[in-house]
Amino acid sequence: MPPSPTWPSLQRAAYTQPQLRISRPVMLWFTEALGLSPHSARPKPHFVHALEHGDHVYFFFREVSVEDARLGRVQFSRVARVCKRDMGGSPRALDRHWTSFLKLRLNCSVPGDSTFYFDVLQALTGPVNLYGRSALFGVFTTQTNSIPGSAVCAFYLDDIEHAFEGKFKEQRSLDGAWTPVSEDRVPSPRPGSCAGVGVAALFPSSRDLPDDVLTFIKAHPLLDPAVPPATHQPLLTLTSRALLTQLAVDGRAGPYGNTTVLFLGSEDGTVLKVLPPGGPSGGPEPILLEEINAYSPARCSGKRAAQTARRVIGLELDTEGHRLFVAFSGCIIYLPLSRCARHGACQRSCLASQDPYCGWHSSRGCVDIRGPGGTDVDPAGNQESTEHSDCQDGATGSQSGTGDSAYGESGYSNFIPPCPAHTHPSLCSLAAADQHPGPTERVSRVSILHTPGI
Repeated sequence: MPPSPTWPSLQRAAYTQPQLRISRPVMLWFTEALGLSPHSARPKPHFVHALEHGDHVYFFFREVSVEDARLGRVQFSRVARVCKRDMGGSPRALDRHWTSFLKLRLNCSVPGDSTFYFDVLQALTGPVNLYGRSALFGVFTTQTNSIPGSAVCAFYLDDIEHAFEGKFKEQRSLDGAWTPVSEDRVPSPRPGSCAGVGVAALFPSSRDLPDDVLTFIKAHPLLDPAVPPATHQPLLTLTSRALLTQLAVDGRAGPYGNTTVLFLGSEDGTVLKVLPPGGPSGGPEPILLEEINAYSPARCSGKRAAQTARRVIGLELDTEGHRLFVAFSGCIIYLPLSRCARHGACQRSCLASQDPYCGWHSSRGCVDIRGPGGTDVDPAGNQESTEHSDCQDGATGSQSGTGDSAYGESGYSNFIPPCPAHTHPSLCSLAAADQHPGPTERVSRVSILHTPGI
């Protein structure tokens, strides 16, 4: 099938390998289940992230569900994978199409008598350490016709790999339920296996795979069960506030490099800095360290509507530079990962902040911790030190630095509208930082709502 803009697909383009696409029937099987004509407007998957791991490339996306088509256009979050060495099928089946494409549902939900789902994947990180295992962190939201809410779920990478060994699903009739395929009907080698390795080691290329294997995977790309969250429930849930849109995760924060910190962007321009439950902090619930209004209309002007312009569309960590880059449609700004100097000479305030980027130095006061080491620094959250220290009026002094400003030294890295043509960009940014106030911030040590059941 020639390339067509109306058919979303996963493609590989290389000079030495053929260009492969998802087979047309794989795309048709969910549009027909929705009662759509093959020539009608087709719901397209929204791709969020891609990851290379082992013999596979993984793709994370959301799409209209075929399993719940009777309920209308319900979106599900998915992970799909293909083999790196997939060369397409034989001239008899799946010629110039993926022979290893399989997909699963990602389950981000709050368990209980009635499971509450956060079905819509918004953003995903690369692999980050979580409790000693490699995990991917994602932001999920509810369906558009549901109660507005957001959640952060993590998925262990080895759990995702194991899930691709699950049962194939099928629908026997147009109105029938989706049920597992019995093992005696699954051909060998297992469909989706990479040619030349493992159970398909006897087949040098995907073009050599048996026709019944290619025909089967063409009709059965969906697997069951869904990938469960790493902690069997979301790390945190948020309701009654702006929806989350992006996240970045530092899995090596703190003086010992063993603390995980979440940075969450929202559709109203707010950035949340959160400690997830468990880990070195030991708390059963997530802890909100800071809430920062990072959007500045003066710096991020543009033609988009105000609400759209405030939406955080990207977060990127620069741990070496101790910065978080925040992208909006009209600008990119950066925030320091911590503002420990605001605690000044107050040891109690510094240590009670629970901020893994802050620590108490006997002569320099509350200082930034920018990496493992620093044995002469007492890290925040040390309750023993906190109990034996006190100060009269909170932060009694201020160290040199940015103080309460949420921006870095120059205010931002790139911004729109651009500086005047005759002005050097660095001079322009410094001048703008002086002319416009920085974003507001709130600091809280209360737990974010974390419901065990809904």
